[in-house]
Amino acid sequence: MDFSNKESNQQLADYLREQRQNQNLDLEEVSAKIGVPIQHLKSIEQGDFERFDSFYLKMYIKKYATYLSLNVGELYQQFYGNQIQKEVEVKIHKQQVERRNQNLGRIAGVICGILVIGLGIFYVVDMVKSAEPKEDKNIVINNPNSSTLLEAEKKEDKDLSEEKPSKQDEAPKAEEPVVNESVDIKLISQQNKELVFDVTTKKTEVDLKLEFTASCWLSMTLGTQNLIPGETYQAGGVFEHKVTNDQFGTLELNVGDATAVRILVDNQPLEFQPSSPHQYIKINLKTE
Repeated sequence: MDFSNKESNQQLADYLREQRQNQNLDLEEVSAKIGVPIQHLKSIEQGDFERFDSFYLKMYIKKYATYLSLNVGELYQQFYGNQIQKEVEVKIHKQQVERRNQNLGRIAGVICGILVIGLGIFYVVDMVKSAEPKEDKNIVINNPNSSTLLEAEKKEDKDLSEEKPSKQDEAPKAEEPVVNESVDIKLISQQNKELVFDVTTKKTEVDLKLEFTASCWLSMTLGTQNLIPGETYQAGGVFEHKVTNDQFGTLELNVGDATAVRILVDNQPLEFQPSSPHQYIKINLKTE
């Protein structure tokens, strides 16, 4: 199910807000209890669903509704019933088409198998008919000590020795990669969902790189600069940014799934074991 119907989105948002207010719950309290950032809950209550990836939006709504003692399945049925019905009908039609194609594939496979067996039988019968022994009247037996055989063996040994590669022809060994020692990365603290790193460099600029191994929502700021406002990257995606020393400060990342992204500074990775997929990561960029 998607959230393309803005009218249904707003109705669901208004309903969630009314239920929270009826229970006299503060939005900050709800955020702390369910582990969803308060700015995300505000966006949900305003009906601003477009800023979220569908996977994370469903997860946030489920946590929020469950905390309010609401059944998320009944909510979707109430506000998106017609849309869900259409999606079910499309899914059933797709399954019927796939089953029909599978049956046609099986029939085609059986026909091909019969043709292959028939051709194999025909080939075997033809080979049996044509396999008649022929007498060879020109059989010659060579003396193993004859000069002709000895010269041929010497020539063969010489050819083999010439084919052996010399040490000069051997491929040079690949050089080991050079480790960048101008950047020092230290994990300062790790508490619950927050990680803090200190990155010290002798250079006037550093290269920041994010490599994504799976689908991941992420936002990132550097001081007042909003580098990534909140986007979903797919597996194989890469984000690169050069930070000069006049911009050095604190990088703040809100990562939906820390197991799906690899963070590198000047090609050196930030090593950590996240306590949960959702993490807040701070990187303090400093110069010596």
